[in-house]
Amino acid sequence: MNSTPVLYDFRSPSRFSREQVRALQMVNETFARQMATVLSTTLRIVGHSALTEVKQLTYDEYTGSLPNPSFLAVLEFSPMGGDGVFQMPMDIVMSIIDRLLGGPGTEEQPSRGLSDIEAGLVRNVVQRIVRELTYAFDTLAHVKANVQSLESDVQLLQLAPPQDPMVVSEFEIRIGDQVSTATLCIPVSTVAPVLEVLKAKPQELTGAQAAAAKALHSRMNEVPVVVTVAFEPIQLTSAEVFDLQVGDVLPLRHPTNQPLTLSADGIPVGSAVPGSHGSRLACQIIAL
Repeated sequence: MNSTPVLYDFRSPSRFSREQVRALQMVNETFARQMATVLSTTLRIVGHSALTEVKQLTYDEYTGSLPNPSFLAVLEFSPMGGDGVFQMPMDIVMSIIDRLLGGPGTEEQPSRGLSDIEAGLVRNVVQRIVRELTYAFDTLAHVKANVQSLESDVQLLQLAPPQDPMVVSEFEIRIGDQVSTATLCIPVSTVAPVLEVLKAKPQELTGAQAAAAKALHSRMNEVPVVVTVAFEPIQLTSAEVFDLQVGDVLPLRHPTNQPLTLSADGIPVGSAVPGSHGSRLACQIIAL
């Protein structure tokens, strides 16, 4: 068990259940794999992308953690609404542009805003990456993300009030020898309705599905299960086991006032006391 203490901000409590957090992780892991595929096919080099963390921050905390300048793609999500951000450091973006123009993409890259030509080149790549969110969210709901605009100055990115809660996913991107961290920021108000499907009660089965479920339940009641009644186990040393001879007596050390363990297929399910039923040995169940 991990005993490391974890900071908890009572001013910004988590709004997601454990199942919803796991669903978000699975969505982002799928998105990371698809992002790696887009980078590899576009740049004609093996690219890697892996999810490193999913956390909840306020919008102010998120923007305060970003380097300036950064590549910032402002995203629109439909049909839920709300604006998000897909961010990458400028050095990896410049490397992508260099490779798109036939360069090696391995030299030291400048950290500055993009020209119109550079913005057009990288926008196409990012749009392909962002479209993979539709596939990533497919198991939960239909989500379509589009790039609205590109920015480079974090201070000018005013998409939400400072205290609005956001879901922030971090990804490690590796292109050649370059390693950088990209982030995806989505408002909690946008993600929450998508995750509500996990709270919904299972739909009641009808017709052929209901008949099949009833038949399966009936057949399960006919499956034979091995049931045993056992005393408490005893422990012996290896030497005592090797010294055992025919006729030796092993004390069970089971207290006379302690019931026996009732197990089904090796799993304890209750307690019983020994007795007889006519001329047969039997046990009486006293607890389940």
